[in-house]
Amino acid sequence: MRTHADPLELLWRRPVRPRTPRLRSASRLAALLARARAPWLDRELSEGVESWRTRVHAARALQVTSDRHRHQLADWLERLLGAADAAPPPVSPLSAKITPCAEQILLAREEMLTLSACLRAHVPIDAGTTIRLRLLLADGGGPCYRQTRPFALRDALAGLAAALELRD
Repeated sequence: MRTHADPLELLWRRPVRPRTPRLRSASRLAALLARARAPWLDRELSEGVESWRTRVHAARALQVTSDRHRHQLADWLERLLGAADAAPPPVSPLSAKITPCAEQILLAREEMLTLSACLRAHVPIDAGTTIRLRLLLADGGGPCYRQTRPFALRDALAGLAAALELRD
C-alpha cells in the first residue's frame, strides 16, 4: 500500500533549478550600465570608492582591470617610450596632434617600464589605480605631453607604482 509523502518532504527533495540565467542577465545589465556611466564610475573609483559598493561599480572595476584593458595601457606606455626615443616628426602649425614630451618620458623611463611589466603580469591591480594611470596618459595638458616641472611625470608614475605596492 502506498502512503502519501509529507508535502514538506516533497519540497525538500525537489531538485533546485539553477538561477544562472537570471544572474547572467543581471551581470549583463550591470556591465552595460557600467559602460554607459563610465566617466562617473571612473571618477568615483579613482577617488577611492570601493568596487563592491554596487554591482555597477563592480562591473566597471572588472572592465578596467581586465587583461585587455591592462594590455592596452601597457602598449600605451611602450608607445610613449618609443615616441620619446625616436626623432620628433615634423608637425604642421595647423595640426591638432599633441606630441609627447620626450624629456619627461625619458626621465620616467624606469617607472614606465615597471608599470608596463606589472600591467602585463597577472597580479591583482586596484581599479582606481588603473583609472588614474589612464587619466594621466590621456591628459593632453599633463606631464606626458607638456614640460611642466622637472620629474613631474616620474613622480606621478612613482605614486601610482607605490599604490600598486611595486616600490619599497
